[in-house]
Amino acid sequence: MKRTVVAFIIIGILGSVWHFFYDWTGENYFVGLFAPVNESTWEHLKLLFWPVLLYFGIEYFFFSDKRHSNFIPALTLGIFSGMLAIVSSFYTYSGILGYTVDFINILTYFIGLAVLLTVKTLVTKNRIFTGKTAKIISAVLLLAFAVFSFIWSYNPPSLGIFTPPVNQ
Repeated sequence: MKRTVVAFIIIGILGSVWHFFYDWTGENYFVGLFAPVNESTWEHLKLLFWPVLLYFGIEYFFFSDKRHSNFIPALTLGIFSGMLAIVSSFYTYSGILGYTVDFINILTYFIGLAVLLTVKTLVTKNRIFTGKTAKIISAVLLLAFAVFSFIWSYNPPSLGIFTPPVNQ
């Protein structure tokens, strides 16, 4: 539980600051591959994805006792569950209100992070998805999201999730 709270705080702060990296670097192209380049929902998923990979990558290689054979599947399920929570809560509340509110947008990020950490912890503790196939599928999904994140940063499809919201 203590490690989860620490992860929530560190990733929460890192993800919040991550939001501004692209602007702070003068809209550096390379930084835009990892940090949001606009206010679209898709770009904001990078606030969860990359800081989480950074945090848990460091934890795994330097601090983990490597007991958990389902680390990558648990992390993958957590990440995609967290991103789903962000997308669904954002579109639900903004659809109801008809506009977005910055405070609620930030809250959706922290809801997504809490969902991510809860799912990761439950999958890890219940020791599910420990097989080689689960590890391979999980790694491929993480890699696929990373690749699409890079491609769609500057060449997004014409879908609503890639369009920055317009407040009225």
